[in-house]
Amino acid sequence: MSQRSTFHANSFPTTRWSQVMVAREDHSAAHSALNDLCRKYWRPIYAFARHRGCAPHDAEDVTQAYFAKLLERDYIQRANQERGRFRAFLIHDFKFFLSNHQGKERAGKRGGQASFIALDVAWAESRHEPVDPANLDADAYFDRQWALEIVRHAKAEVAADYEEQGKQTLFDALQSGLVSSPDAALYGAWEQKLGMNVNALKTALSRLRDRFRAALEAQILETVASADDLKTEMRHLRQALAQSQSGA
Repeated sequence: MSQRSTFHANSFPTTRWSQVMVAREDHSAAHSALNDLCRKYWRPIYAFARHRGCAPHDAEDVTQAYFAKLLERDYIQRANQERGRFRAFLIHDFKFFLSNHQGKERAGKRGGQASFIALDVAWAESRHEPVDPANLDADAYFDRQWALEIVRHAKAEVAADYEEQGKQTLFDALQSGLVSSPDAALYGAWEQKLGMNVNALKTALSRLRDRFRAALEAQILETVASADDLKTEMRHLRQALAQSQSGA
């Protein structure tokens, strides 16, 4: 079972985002790293465009146009001027792009030699959260969508681990206890479904939570460039998930 990781400044691993930031001559490796990040975390950008009033088709267009531009241009020095977090760079850069985008970019102009970012718009729309009129802060909305995407990938990683161990039923039952403390009724339901006593269930849930925290950290890890940024993003993740939002 994986344990929660602790990283030190002198042993911090190379991440996808740090690979982008420190690249000098090997731009192909940095391009590949950035492309991987864009493929994995495009949905918050799409959701941000929707939040800013774009219809689904227009949000798809502007998201594709943005990533085509991002993957085409010499972004290395610009990225180095930002703080070492992909999330912070991405929202700042996309806001600048969106403010200057005139809606004239179309699929025929996208990409060039850049890698194509496949967008599953129907899936993204199924996850779209209606905007609360009392909370229209676009940056906060982006951060929440980013956090939800991090959580989704982390849960998928843990679910795959449990399935590989033949424990998918255990994961399916206990995953509702990842973000809230189960009450006696829930423990009773778990006992009946899993045939485990309360003490065994508490141990299993504790291990699941530890594994989930490690998976969250691993997801954040690939989007930062230092141990300090990892800590900052983990705090930011918790704050973003705690935001009051319709459909949460």
